[in-house]
Amino acid sequence: MKLAKEWDGNLTDLRTEYSFQPELTRKLDGVSNQSFDQPLVNEIVLWKVNRYAPLSQSTFAALNELSKIETGKHKESESILKSLLREPGVDLPMASTLLRFKNPQVFQIIDRHAYRALYGEDYPLYSASGLDNKIKVYFKYLDDLIALSQSKNVDFKILDRVLYVFDKQHNGKL
Repeated sequence: MKLAKEWDGNLTDLRTEYSFQPELTRKLDGVSNQSFDQPLVNEIVLWKVNRYAPLSQSTFAALNELSKIETGKHKESESILKSLLREPGVDLPMASTLLRFKNPQVFQIIDRHAYRALYGEDYPLYSASGLDNKIKVYFKYLDDLIALSQSKNVDFKILDRVLYVFDKQHNGKL
């Protein structure tokens, strides 16, 4: 194992190779004289856990159109879902979260707990699963949530939360 204190090279020279979240890092490097508030703390936490997802303007525009989609018509969102999934730092659970908060009558969050509560099996996707496969799984999940909502007489817009709690209480930790 090499130790930095024993290395003969110039440690300062390594700074040019640091490229972690460059846009957010530059922004946060300039906040030391600002008053901290919750949005700033949120950005710092997001930077630390590598979940900052700066969306393109075209994705924002498309995302803002989602409020026009009606219940049961989630497949009309395929192009925006693809756009979201192509953004750095956005995978299906994050994309579904954005969709859900934009239009909870049509979209719900897909995550490991909710998926396991609905299907009785582990969440089948990984970051490298492929765009079309992710969309197929998500749209089937939404179809099945609509059916569950109707069969159990549960308001669709709370299903992600209900399934999350159900899974934690009845199926335990992941």
